Amino acid sequence: MYVISLLGMSKVIQAPIYKIWEWLDAFKGYIPTKTMDQITYFEIEAIDVLIFIKEKLEEEYDLMEIRELLGKKSFA
Repeated sequence: MYVISLLGMSKVIQAPIYKIWEWLDAFKGYIPTKTMDQITYFEIEAIDVLIFIKEKLEEEYDLMEIRELLGKKSFA
């Protein structure tokens, strides 16, 4: 399993770290993470999920609408 750090994720999806933490809090069940030595890392699949969340927020979807879309979408 490959993982990416919060800083790495921030650079890949071009979003500030504080925003990613907000999204992680709001969409915890949809963003695959792994905790090692009390540090949260993101599984590679999380890139697609976070890009999707970022795009939908830019399109002004609200959090409930995004959760609904995430429930219907497959990122495999």
